[in-house]
Amino acid sequence: MVKRIYLILIFAAMAIPTVQQVFQLYKEEPLTGITSTAEKVPFTKENYWNLKWQEGLNAYVNDHFGFRPDFVRAYNQVLFSVFNVSNAPGVVVGKDEQLFIESYIDDYIGRNYIGHDKIEETVDNLRRLQDSLKTIGTDLIVVFAPGKASFYPEFIPDQYLSKKKEVTNYSDYRKSFTEKGVNFIDLNQFFKEKKSDFKYNVYSKYGTHWNHYGMMVALDTIVSYIEHKREINLPHINYDQVKMSSDLKGNDFDIGVLVNTTFGITKDNNPYPVINIDKGEQYSKPDVLIVGDSYWWCLVGDNIPGKIFKTDEYWFYNKDQYIDNGKRNEVSKLDLFETTSNRDVIVLIATEATFYMFPYGFTDNVMKVYCESHDGAIQKELDRLKADPASVERIVASAKENNRTTEQEFKREAYKAFYGKDNGLTQMMDNIRKDSVWMSHISEKAKANNISVEEQLRLDAIWTLEHK
Repeated sequence: MVKRIYLILIFAAMAIPTVQQVFQLYKEEPLTGITSTAEKVPFTKENYWNLKWQEGLNAYVNDHFGFRPDFVRAYNQVLFSVFNVSNAPGVVVGKDEQLFIESYIDDYIGRNYIGHDKIEETVDNLRRLQDSLKTIGTDLIVVFAPGKASFYPEFIPDQYLSKKKEVTNYSDYRKSFTEKGVNFIDLNQFFKEKKSDFKYNVYSKYGTHWNHYGMMVALDTIVSYIEHKREINLPHINYDQVKMSSDLKGNDFDIGVLVNTTFGITKDNNPYPVINIDKGEQYSKPDVLIVGDSYWWCLVGDNIPGKIFKTDEYWFYNKDQYIDNGKRNEVSKLDLFETTSNRDVIVLIATEATFYMFPYGFTDNVMKVYCESHDGAIQKELDRLKADPASVERIVASAKENNRTTEQEFKREAYKAFYGKDNGLTQMMDNIRKDSVWMSHISEKAKANNISVEEQLRLDAIWTLEHK
C-alpha cells in the first residue's frame, strides 16, 4: 500500500505541470527582464521529416510547461543564495551581492582587448575627423563614461581579478587620446578620483548604469566642458536637492530584474535628485548630436538633454536615430552631410562594456563626407563666395549669430554649396541611377562600406565630378 501511495504521488507530481499548462488553474507570475520562449512549429510533412517539428515541440514544451516560472525562480534562488552565482546570461554576482554585467569586467581585466594597432588607427581617424569638423565650426568630443567594474573593482570576484592584464582597451585609448590631442572627457577616471568625495552613491548595487545622481554629475561635467570649449554659457543645472528611495527606477535595477529569484532581492536606497534647469536669454543652447551606447539612454529617458541643448538627438550605437526620445529613422538611411553639417557639437560616448566596438562605425562613415579629397572643389566654392559681396555680408552676419569664426562659416557654406544642387551633383546622381550596371556596383560598395545606397551614390557622383 505504501509503495502504491508513493507511485500515485510520483505520477501526480509528474502530471500537475501538464494539468497547469493545459487548464491554467493557477495564475503564474511571468519571469522579468530579457525573456524569450519558443513558438510552436507548424506540423507539416517537410517539418516532420527534417525533424524541425520534433525539435520545435520539445523546445515549446520545455518553455511552456506548468509552473515553469516558479521552478526557474526556485532554481535561481539556490544558485544565488548558496553558490553566489546567477543563472541570468552575462550576470556576475560579485562580493557583497554587488551585481555586474560580465562585459564590463571583460574590458576592465583586458580580456576583450582589440590590440594597439586597431586603437591607434581609430584614434588617428578621430583626430583627422575632429580637425576637419573644426574647419566648419563643429567640435567633436569623445566621452568615456564610467564603468561599474572600474569603479568597484573591490567587488569583482577573485577568479576574474586573477586574470587582469596590464593593457586594456581603456588604458590604450586613454593614452592615445592624450598623445594625439583628441577632445576627450574621461569620466571613468574622474569618477574613480572623486569616489570618496561623492555625497551619494553613483551606482546602484543591482544596476549596471550610473544611477540618477551619477548621470547628473556626468551631464554637469559634459556641459562645463562644452561651455569652456565653445566659450558660451549653457542653462545651469541644479541637482543639489536629493531624495533617497528604494523604489528603484529603470536603470537603477536593470540587472536585478534579470535575476528572477523566489524571494526577490532587497533593493538598496538610491539618490534621486530634484532637477531644476535655469532658463533665460543669457544662456546658449548649442545644437548637439550624441552618438553612443546605452549610458545616454538614462538621460534621454528623463527628457533632460532637450532642456539644455537645441535638439535632443541621439544615434543609438550609430544604428537608430532618436529625437525627443522617439525613434525616427535608421542612421544608414540618413543623409550624413545634412544631419551633421549644422551641428555645433558632436559627442561620441562609450563605456567600458563597448570600448571594443567604439566608435560604432561613425568615424568611418562621416570621414567619407568631410575627409575625402574634395579640397579642390571646396576651394572653388570658397573663392566664389568670397568674391560675392552679398554672400560675404550674409556669411559674416551668420558667423556672428552662431558664434563661429568668419572662416569657419565660409567653409561651412562652401560645403553646403558643394553638396547642393548648383554644382552638377544632382544631375550626376540622376545620370548614374539610369545606369543599371553602375548602380549594381554602387549597391555592392554600399553593403561593403556599411552605408546606405544613397550615400554611396553621392560619394561616387562626387568622385566622378572631381575626376572628369
